[in-house]
Amino acid sequence: MSHVVLQAAEFSSAGAAARCETELRSLIDEYVRFEKSDPDPWGNKRVPPPLVAFGKRHGVEWPLTESSRFLIKGMFHEEVRLLRVDRMVFFWAGGFDLGGPTLREILRSLGASAVAGDNGQCHLTIRNGNPDTRVEELAQFLVDEDFEDQFTIGVDVDGMFSITVIGPSHRNRISFDDSGVEDWAFTALLPQLSDEDPSLAAE
Repeated sequence: MSHVVLQAAEFSSAGAAARCETELRSLIDEYVRFEKSDPDPWGNKRVPPPLVAFGKRHGVEWPLTESSRFLIKGMFHEEVRLLRVDRMVFFWAGGFDLGGPTLREILRSLGASAVAGDNGQCHLTIRNGNPDTRVEELAQFLVDEDFEDQFTIGVDVDGMFSITVIGPSHRNRISFDDSGVEDWAFTALLPQLSDEDPSLAAE
């Protein structure tokens, strides 16, 4: 299974995140039509027209660089995922590149107060009165979804992806590396954070 390449953006309000979600959904729809109609949609000799148009709408000239390309495993319409969770927007697929710094620049122009993805990592925080119980619940969900042994629990653990649960007096963390399918386990948890107001951890 290919590794997750992910972009994430935090906004000041759910409304601002919803507007970003709408913009990215439009990009996805345009890219799906392009992929189906163009004879060489994954050629690297030009910037794909949907990216040119999307950049133009937001005052950015999309460059012909590896870091800013879309390069995923499989078909775009089957692999790309877009999810809004409260004030956060997540955009990911299995593959190598998903817009890179150019897309992050546009996310900031859409009002993102913080973005993640430039180092391939994404670290989130949520608040809960009982961090240990909440981490146990998240872990049990993953076990039930056949992601057993694809995560590590503990505040001293570093990983490519993590969710830190902050409580009144202490915190706990569930972390994921990029080995096995741990990165996919992380994305499986994202919908479970609805109504918990996840935010990007400070670097």
